[in-house]
Order: sequence, then structure tokens, then C-alpha cells
Amino acid sequence: MDTQAFWTWWQQLKSYGSNSDGSLSRLAFTDSDMASRRWLQQLWTQYGARTTIDPIGNVIGVCGCAPYLLISSHTDSVPHGGHYDGIIGVLGATWVLQQWRPQWGGLMVIDWSSEESSRFGISTLGSRLACGQPTVDWNRRDNEGVTLGDAVQKAFGGSQNSWQLPADKISASLELHIEQGGLLADADRPLAVVTAIAAPQRWALTISGEANHSGSTLMAHRHDALSAAARLVEAIEEESRHLEPSGLHATVTDLHVAPGSANVIPNEARLLLDIRAQSSRVLTGLTDKFPLWASQLATSRGVHLEAEPISQEQPGQLDADLQTQIAEQIELEGLPVHAVASWPSHDSLPLSRKVPAGMIFVRNLSRVSHQPGELVASTDIDRGLEVLYRSAQRISSGFHGNTGTR
Repeated sequence: MDTQAFWTWWQQLKSYGSNSDGSLSRLAFTDSDMASRRWLQQLWTQYGARTTIDPIGNVIGVCGCAPYLLISSHTDSVPHGGHYDGIIGVLGATWVLQQWRPQWGGLMVIDWSSEESSRFGISTLGSRLACGQPTVDWNRRDNEGVTLGDAVQKAFGGSQNSWQLPADKISASLELHIEQGGLLADADRPLAVVTAIAAPQRWALTISGEANHSGSTLMAHRHDALSAAARLVEAIEEESRHLEPSGLHATVTDLHVAPGSANVIPNEARLLLDIRAQSSRVLTGLTDKFPLWASQLATSRGVHLEAEPISQEQPGQLDADLQTQIAEQIELEGLPVHAVASWPSHDSLPLSRKVPAGMIFVRNLSRVSHQPGELVASTDIDRGLEVLYRSAQRISSGFHGNTGTR
């Protein structure tokens, strides 16, 4: 099949937020994010979709009548990220939309807003709000001090009234995405069926100590928050190594120290903890350690540890029937079927709690993501597009009683 249109759109989308070093910085609710979404709205309208942008920035395109097949992903990025993460899923949805025919049934395409947590520490914001999941703290601030509520209001005009997913009118959900690790590259498999998505949890860890003169204070009299934070980071890393075979990764991703003066012992350290777990049991295996670590730091360092959840997602299993149908389409491409679980979260995780959801992974030759070194072969993406298209036809025909042949 001819995928030239996909690559034309890919080049056009790169112009929104690209940096001189070849990376992409299209953070949620920034000018480049707003402009790219309006470009996408026009493109989807051109191909016959009834298209809107909701108050949180979700771009929604609909053609035909219910039940709808939903194909979605995201186009926002991390700072200095790559040009494939999320993007191939949205442009893949566009490629299917371009070829869709009314007799194939209803189709819904969505570019979810703020999938990345880089700016406000909350992942899959647009899809989670659309799925009616927990209330968001609109007063959370980015590194520039801008609140989430103000950023959304300035960008898209609202925050409280996001579009709600009509789950009873959606037959299934599909997402095409690059793998953000190296399992497929190591196995030499261009594509994979995704079986499950690990839960991303974010915790704010605050260590409170006592400021004092860095020169005159004896070591035995110190309540150094930064020194305690170093011990805590080490403990978290050690526990993550222990639990990794059970399906858990835990990472301290940010650290801020106060007062930040050259001759003052820090009295506060604020850490951001990212936890990924493939089961609720193994997830609590780590978070249950917080009281123990707090007690140890109080005894050894004379500091106080407080752990506050920012977001508490639970792991999700993807639909078994959709896995089977995707696997069949991969086999029709003449490829062996490979199945993997996803460590990173995706918009398909909140969707999986509302509708049958399936995902297709495309091999990432670079084995890295969230940086400009992302490298995906165009031939692998073309194969992924073919499997997405055939899966969409197959699923839609099952709900509308037509063959969906071209």
C-alpha cells in the first residue's frame, strides 16, 4: 500500500516544535502544541471528519455513525525528544481516515492532549479526563511557575469541561506506537502485539531537616536533608533492582534542594519518584517501604520523610480478542507474532478501563526514546500501518456486518 501521504504529514508535523539539533520540544499547551493541533484539525476535516478541539486540547475527529472504531495516540513531546513517540499513532490514524469508506462503519480518531508528564508531572491527562478518571490538581505548576489550570485556559479556553468518551458507542480502540525500549530490536521482530501496560505512579517525596552553618556544625549534630536524600535514592534503586524480575522499575527523576546556599546545610530536599509496575501486588511491594525508610532516616539522620501521591494509576491488561486479531494481521504480513508488555504508559491504559483496547508496537532500532536518537525504520512503520489498517477493517466489519474489502 502507498504510505507516501503518511510521510508527507510526518515532515509537516516536524515543523511544529523542532529544534536546531534535530530534537522535538512540543510540550503540552505551548504555542507549538496549539498550532500543531489546529493543523491536524484542518487535515482531518479535509478527509471528511467532523472535527473539534475540546477545552483540554484533545483533537477529536468523527465520521459515520456509532458504533465507532477508535484509533488514537498523542503528538505532544518531552523536551528535546524524538519524532516518533506517539506521532506515528496519530498519523497512522490519519492514514486510516484518509482511506475510510462510509460502508465500513463509524470511525473516531483522537490526538490526546498532554500524554507526556514532562511539564506538569501528570501523564495521559487528556485521555484520563475523557475517561472520567480522578480529579486533577489544576494548581500544579511547571518549572516556570505556570499552573496547569492557567496553561490550559490560555491554550484551549478551559479546564473543567473536557470532552467525555462515549464508551457505549465505541466498539474497540487501537493504538500504533513505537516500542520505547529494545525488546523488539533484540528479538529482531519488526512488530509486536502488546499484552499489558505497566502502571505509572508518581510520588512527591519531601525530606525535612535543619539548616545550619556548613562549616561550624559538627557531623554528629547535622540533620542534612540532601545527605538523607542520597541514602533514599540508593535505597529506592536497590529495591527496584530486587523487584525488577517481578515487573517493577522505580526511578527518582528530579531533585530540588533548599535553601541552595553555598555555606548552608540543606534543610529540605524534594524528590520526584516514578514507579512502573506490571501488577498491583508488586507496586505495593515498593510503596509499602515508605514507612520503613522514613523510620530509618529519622533514626540515622534526624530528618522527616513525607510521601505524597501525585498520580496513582493501576496496571492494565489489553483486550485478548483484539490481541488475537492483531496477531492474525501480523501473520498476514508474513511476520512471526511477538507479544510484549509495555513498561511505559500510553493513552490505551485509561482507555482499556472503558472499552476493549489493543496496541501494536513498532521496532525501535535505537532502543532509546524521549530523546532525538529515536530511530525507527520506515519499512517497519509501513508494515505497522498495514497491520493497523487491516485490523481496523477487520474489527469494524465484525460490528457492521460488512467485509471491509478494498
